[in-house]
Amino acid sequence: MQRVPTHERLDDGLGSSAEIAACFDDLWRINRWLGGVSGNIQLIKRFLMRTGARRASLLDVGAGDGRMAQELARKSRQLGAELSFAVLDRRVSHLRMGPSRNRASALGPARWRVAADAESLPFAAGSFDAVMCNLFLHHFSGSAAATLLANLLVIASEAVLINDLERKRLSYWFIRHAPWFAQSPITRHDGPASVRQAYTRAEMELMASATGAASFDVFPLPCYRLGAILWKRRT
Repeated sequence: MQRVPTHERLDDGLGSSAEIAACFDDLWRINRWLGGVSGNIQLIKRFLMRTGARRASLLDVGAGDGRMAQELARKSRQLGAELSFAVLDRRVSHLRMGPSRNRASALGPARWRVAADAESLPFAAGSFDAVMCNLFLHHFSGSAAATLLANLLVIASEAVLINDLERKRLSYWFIRHAPWFAQSPITRHDGPASVRQAYTRAEMELMASATGAASFDVFPLPCYRLGAILWKRRT
């Protein structure tokens, strides 16, 4: 299945406020039931095991409405860890769409919501213990994707955690014919487009090798996703 880069409507802010809100609800269902939360917990467990940390600061890049960071902050306490999150998205309107109830406290001590471009991050080197991306890397193609990962490595003091789709025909046809997960017209367009421009495992390994990471791991996650961890230091 050939990779086909495509502009996604949510990125471009195309759609009414109601359609965008419905799209974020779709994304949360997808993340909750199809490898988003569970995959990110696997990444966090690997990070905690290797670093031995029980407290860590994380930046979620391309965070949308911030629901993922909120859930991971809650679940980290079940792992005996205290993770504080900052969330970054290019659009202020996206950051404002997250659940309002206890939003700030749920994100942990950092409680930052930052509107900025991922290609021009407003943070100094080593500002966070880890930087994560969920369903975001596939938006970048070729050298831009490798450059993004290299820039995220600069911001992280320990590692970059990636959870993204794996380009497969089955996942493409599933999201095209899964009305419960794709209720918004934005999702019905962006879902299949996301799978078509996602990376294979071999492509992600090649990309990771070009970032300057001291070491990296690429591995399958639930529901046709790929996980990757780029480490700043060798053990």
